[in-house]
Amino acid sequence: MNWQRVFALAAAVLALSLVAAAIGACAPQRGAPAPAVGPGETGFPKMTLKFNHVVARDTPKHKAAERFAQLVRERTNGAIEIQVFPNSELYKDGEEIEALQTGAIHFIAPGTDKFGVLVTEWEATALPYVFSSVEGFKQFEDPENPVARELFEKLRPKGLLGLAIWENGWKHFSSSKRPLIVPDDFKGQKFRTSGKPDEAFVKALGGSAVVMAFSEVFSALQQGVVDGQFNTWNNIYTQKFHEVQRYATSSDGAVVLLYGVATNAQWWDSLDSRTRQVLFDALKEATKYGNELAAEENRVALEKIKASGRLEIHVQTPEEAALWRVAGEQVQREWVSQGRVSQETLQKLASLGKTR
Repeated sequence: MNWQRVFALAAAVLALSLVAAAIGACAPQRGAPAPAVGPGETGFPKMTLKFNHVVARDTPKHKAAERFAQLVRERTNGAIEIQVFPNSELYKDGEEIEALQTGAIHFIAPGTDKFGVLVTEWEATALPYVFSSVEGFKQFEDPENPVARELFEKLRPKGLLGLAIWENGWKHFSSSKRPLIVPDDFKGQKFRTSGKPDEAFVKALGGSAVVMAFSEVFSALQQGVVDGQFNTWNNIYTQKFHEVQRYATSSDGAVVLLYGVATNAQWWDSLDSRTRQVLFDALKEATKYGNELAAEENRVALEKIKASGRLEIHVQTPEEAALWRVAGEQVQREWVSQGRVSQETLQKLASLGKTR
């Protein structure tokens, strides 16, 4: 037997088999299951994004963040997934800005005063009595508002890009010691505050203050580390602060809790224009939803607090509010004299919502 001819024939057969297999692999596979929709079919890159915040699930902020995630998922056919982490699950409110700068997360929505660690001018939005009305801060929330856009631009050199303003409503003081009617009632009491503007307001009213992470407030109130706090009805109820406090003062018009939704500027700029647009449009729609929800959520929370019977609530009179305003305007003057904010920015914010 001619073994050379046998080996040559076998090699030829093997080669033909390999070619046939390759052709078959490239040919359409009729009857095979349809492949999962990938980035090529959707036109969007496949990615999982993280949105960190520090409040509870049953809040306007979380509901707006979830709506944002839902809209993005639907409009990209699941290519872009946004995971929302509430209750400081990833980062506390003193940590999330740095986490965003380093690219560890993709979106945050801290109180606007928190941006003061980067740009002190942002603290103007959290100073007492800077907004003259609900209409004023509603106008500030408008994505086309030039005052908000100007402040957002100041964050870019710090690596952040501001995208939207969310609201939670007016903030109210509570205490475990005594009712808070006039400034003298604050003396001898320590209050948890979220940042420097609130801290200065408490001190101007006669109390002492400590800046503390939001996730630590309930235990601090429960253990008597602090006597009181300053927050919206929704946050007071969802965090159960009313269960460890005895008195509260309803003080609409003093300080409004606003959130600034921000992302990492470098990461955002790296996205293709179509992806950026779908994210921005979804966020704009979620912002409208959340901001319309805030007033109702606070109303419901207040009713539930009243129904619990745990908190004695005093509704501030105009005369009492005038005494608090003296302290608040003192804080505004301090911020201007220290160069933390400009008089021009305060005037721009105060003018919002006023009829011309």
